[in-house]
Amino acid sequence: MRNRVATIAAMSVLALALGTSPALAGSPAEHYRSIPAGGMAFDCGSTSLLTVSGTMDIVTRTSSTASGNWTQTGTLTLRGVRAADSDGNEYKVVGVEHWGFSYNAQTGVVIANVDGVDISGGVTIFSFKFIRADGGLAGRLGLVQHGSPNGNYFEFWPGTCTFG
Repeated sequence: MRNRVATIAAMSVLALALGTSPALAGSPAEHYRSIPAGGMAFDCGSTSLLTVSGTMDIVTRTSSTASGNWTQTGTLTLRGVRAADSDGNEYKVVGVEHWGFSYNAQTGVVIANVDGVDISGGVTIFSFKFIRADGGLAGRLGLVQHGSPNGNYFEFWPGTCTFG
């Protein structure tokens, strides 16, 4: 379940960024500030958290070449994000996500299609920490995903994602 929720969260951010990126091909970095962060779910097995306040800042850079190759990189930064568990305990959520995706028009290999954009290779890295009201660390959730044009894929989950 943890994998599915985190992957959905990462792909949702990617879809948001890619939904506006074709018109931005070759443009300088685009800054999306103060996007509401409420309603994001983090599932850590025995504990699920739902964000209730705060914002996200997203910076993307998309470019394409005359031969049809395409790349995008982006960073998502949390600002003042708070989450609550089902018992009403509140947590401060801090962290960052970075992604980079590409499509190679010469090989034509596609490992994913998001919002009409073909992707042949990419990496997603995120790390979030959940801080109790007393300032103590309640848990961590991290993800490293990598997909290659040759079909190789791996993911790694650093952090405990446990609460106590």
